[in-house]
Amino acid sequence: MEDYSQAPVIAVIGNDAPRQLMLACGARPYRLTGSWTGAVDPRAQELLGAADATVTRLLADLLAGRDRIDALVVCNDSQAHLRLFYALRAMGWETPLHLLDMPRDDTPPARRFAASQYRALVDFCAGVSGRSPDAAALAAAAAAELAVADALARLRDRRRHGRCAGAPALEAALAASRLAPAEAAALIDATGADESAAGGIRLHLTGSDHPDPAVYRRLEERGCVIVSEDHDTGDGAWLGIGVDAGDVEDVIAGLVERHFARVASSRAASASERAELTARGATSAGADAVVALIRDLDEAPLWDLPDQEQALAERGVPFVVRSRIAPDHALPEAEAAAELVEAGVRR
Repeated sequence: MEDYSQAPVIAVIGNDAPRQLMLACGARPYRLTGSWTGAVDPRAQELLGAADATVTRLLADLLAGRDRIDALVVCNDSQAHLRLFYALRAMGWETPLHLLDMPRDDTPPARRFAASQYRALVDFCAGVSGRSPDAAALAAAAAAELAVADALARLRDRRRHGRCAGAPALEAALAASRLAPAEAAALIDATGADESAAGGIRLHLTGSDHPDPAVYRRLEERGCVIVSEDHDTGDGAWLGIGVDAGDVEDVIAGLVERHFARVASSRAASASERAELTARGATSAGADAVVALIRDLDEAPLWDLPDQEQALAERGVPFVVRSRIAPDHALPEAEAAAELVEAGVRR
């Protein structure tokens, strides 16, 4: 596989950008997610207005230049991400900037538009790297990403069988989204190889995405073990997606098919789809309970709660919700959730 150590770094905010297309252009995808904890920068807050604190921290990191990046792709998969894109564009941010706007309703016009969005992404990445994707590069990128998918499947299996805790698994998945594929697969395969996570209350997590493992660590310090999740920085991340096809149009067609086949985040999928995803994920992983942790101003996961509660009740799975979590209350809310889970599961 190609050495990406000197490749231009194209940061990605959101969960819609296929790494295969970016890798085939000779670029290194580098996902940025922000953090659960830390100060909220006043300038970033003023630029974004009322927005999820994680995205506000993410904007502050960008303005401070904390990551060396050569370009930035922002996915229009949430209102906060869209606000961030327009804030950067309005302030004349000099790093090359691109908006990837993928539709959600599966119709023929939407599929045509989705394909045009992926073509525009290829053009943007090729403009940054100076290299257009050829058949060999597309095939190599597909093979490399599918190897990441295989490593992720093995990691999921270790988690479900008590051989890896949730916090290191999430940390590995987040790190993998910033690494070249061979490094990502190796890191994922090394995670939890010598660990045991047996014995804790088994949790499935839903709600807001987790930009770092801080909340996972706190839950697991309180005697839980997170065996699965359906948010889009964990099991729901678009990582390890590859289409083995002969040219860029065929690859794009395959990626469009994959895009519409997945259950998207709460911001894009219906509440019934999300509820079924949560219930199916929890039961297949053998979770003792489901916990929804939802940040303040991350409104979309709130819409899923009634359907999730009903679907989980039908399966006899306890459901704990902590919503509208303030920027400085993530860890206390995780502790409160652990206490409620223990009370519900042990009764």
